[in-house]
Amino acid sequence: MLEKERTLGTISRLLGYPGKHTMQSAELLYLLVRDELPGAAKGVSEFGQFVEQCGEFELEETYTRTFDVNPSCALEIGWHLFGEDYMRGQFLVRMREELSKYKIAESGELPDHLTHALPVLAAMPEKEAQAFAHACVFPALHKMQESLEKNESPYGKLIRCLVMLLETYFGESQPWGDNDKKLLSNGKDFPGQNGPRPPGMDDPLRSYPMPDQACGGNVELVPLHLQYQTPSALPLSNISESSQSTRMKEGSK
Repeated sequence: MLEKERTLGTISRLLGYPGKHTMQSAELLYLLVRDELPGAAKGVSEFGQFVEQCGEFELEETYTRTFDVNPSCALEIGWHLFGEDYMRGQFLVRMREELSKYKIAESGELPDHLTHALPVLAAMPEKEAQAFAHACVFPALHKMQESLEKNESPYGKLIRCLVMLLETYFGESQPWGDNDKKLLSNGKDFPGQNGPRPPGMDDPLRSYPMPDQACGGNVELVPLHLQYQTPSALPLSNISESSQSTRMKEGSK
């Protein structure tokens, strides 16, 4: 368990904003995976060489260009699972609860950022971690991996290493397939993650459900009552008088 926490924690730091720690973390990750995953270690070594050869500004620019301005490579797993669907809000609530549950400090990133999700995954009991990995983490990683490989980003080496590492912990994963692409390209037929699902594709919020008692009890939806009348609800005479008063004031200026 300690080895898993150390390895996932190291990758988590490498997927955070780069700094003086980046080279040291790359060297440590290489040592941690060298014996068990030589293929992944080769990619980590290549990433380390890139870090060693480029300057601090170039590394920061590569990170920003790879993750911050490219939605297909975003580090927020909820974005890959739900896009802008309102269900992502529920997922963020769930992730914040998990961070609190395992006493993992939040950073300036959103709760579904990989730098949060990986420590949560390392802290979870085995059975729950396996469900979370296959329902939520693997689908996002495979989608990211596909885009990173097309862009030939050096950070693709880290995501590939992460996928291989998680598969040693939680079993073989399924690649991002045609059904998943169909889901994202046809929102009307498959609205959000809780709508109708293509054959063979699990629903993250059903595979990894929200707590039954959210916020300490059942949530009751109530209608909102506006405190102010909308313009369409006001008598026409009032609107006319208001408009005339406004023109008079403007004319006096």
